[in-house]
Amino acid sequence: MIELRASNVKRLRAVQITPTPGEPLVVLSGANGAGKSSCIDSICYALAGERLVPDQPIRRGEKTAEVRVDLGPYVV
Repeated sequence: MIELRASNVKRLRAVQITPTPGEPLVVLSGANGAGKSSCIDSICYALAGERLVPDQPIRRGEKTAEVRVDLGPYVV
């Protein structure tokens, strides 16, 4: 299974994205400020590590954030 789960990252409260089997393309769309870039940033933070994490990655007003990227054989 391939999946992204993130909470309290930048503008995101919580998101879970799981591609449909056989349809690996996922389209992120929405209004400005909806959290599209925060989804992409969450993946980058998980895969590239702390060198890409900004000084304030946690959603304003929250104390913790979490990102989980499941790539099948690897989970970060």
